[in-house]
Amino acid sequence: MKLSSVVLGLVLVVSIAGHSAAADRNKCGCYKDGAGTCFCDKKAKCGCPGDCEPKGCEAQRDKELQKEIEAETKKAEASGHRKSGGEVESAREEKESAPAKATHKMTAAQSKQLAKLLELYLSDHPEARGRSVEDVRGDLSGH
Repeated sequence: MKLSSVVLGLVLVVSIAGHSAAADRNKCGCYKDGAGTCFCDKKAKCGCPGDCEPKGCEAQRDKELQKEIEAETKKAEASGHRKSGGEVESAREEKESAPAKATHKMTAAQSKQLAKLLELYLSDHPEARGRSVEDVRGDLSGH
């Protein structure tokens, strides 16, 4: 009799705890535990930026934003061509947009190494302190 009461009590506690976790879910189908760790149902969906949501939602949003930016850029370029008809302007825009696509994120070690190299360069070339990175890069590459 006592064992069955204990088991019944544990079942009741577990069901109440499970019910409170289900009630704390956001509209995406995710919830945070006491330590702040995010847990999501298998059928959880994106749509809660800044809140607990399934993995990959932030990357998906970034990808959609990048597509929107590219579409708006194409629209602006097309309207710029019609207004000015200038070949020079389109060549300049292509040149400026090309380096942006070829970038990659540096690691912390690479950033630290770059900072040290820049400091060494600037100590040898103090006149370069007031110049832009593009100007210094052009001097270094010989252009």
